[in-house]
Amino acid sequence: MPETDADLDLELGLEPELQGKADKPSRPSMVRTLLVITITLAVVVAGLWIVDLVRGGDTAANANPSESAGAVSSIDVKGKGPAPKVGNAAPSFTTFSTTGEAVSLEELKGKPVWLVFGATWCANCRTETPDVEAIKEKYGDDVEIVAVYIGESLTTVTDYSDRLKLSYTQVADESEDIGGQYRVMGLPTHYFVDADGKVQSIEVGTLSQAAASKKIDELAGAGAK
Repeated sequence: MPETDADLDLELGLEPELQGKADKPSRPSMVRTLLVITITLAVVVAGLWIVDLVRGGDTAANANPSESAGAVSSIDVKGKGPAPKVGNAAPSFTTFSTTGEAVSLEELKGKPVWLVFGATWCANCRTETPDVEAIKEKYGDDVEIVAVYIGESLTTVTDYSDRLKLSYTQVADESEDIGGQYRVMGLPTHYFVDADGKVQSIEVGTLSQAAASKKIDELAGAGAK
């Protein structure tokens, strides 16, 4: 029978220098645990963001991510009022274009309107700009295309549109009032509004020329009903 604690430790096969350390967790084990917790939290946060975007609780409601063609640049805009929904009236606004002309959504009733929310710094927006310009050339005055640059000054937007020689309406939303009304969370975001002023489609992400043409043709059909 062991007479001392040291004798008991030796009998159990424990080295003297390990006494009192058997119950302490190893550093690799603690690192693995922290890593698992961090990854789990990241997955949960990402999942909540995606659910919110699809449901449209605080963003563009009824957006159809399955038809949204491509990449999105995130943007933080404070929402104002209820989120727009497909089938409801598009939020009204009045502002001025880069050429000094008044732009009123109410006064644009009678023809389809394509609202393109973007920014000059947004690479995804620049990617689709040639297609938007091509749509303008294709449909002419049959559709009103309004590009809204969120959080940017009139000077910045004017310089940008002049450099690219864009022919469709350009609007600087420096105060982010319009972007807030439309609950824009990602750029580009597209609102297709029919001749009666009702939202017919909401698309988040870059759109190809073919996809945009299809949406505008659907707007023309909605207006003919």
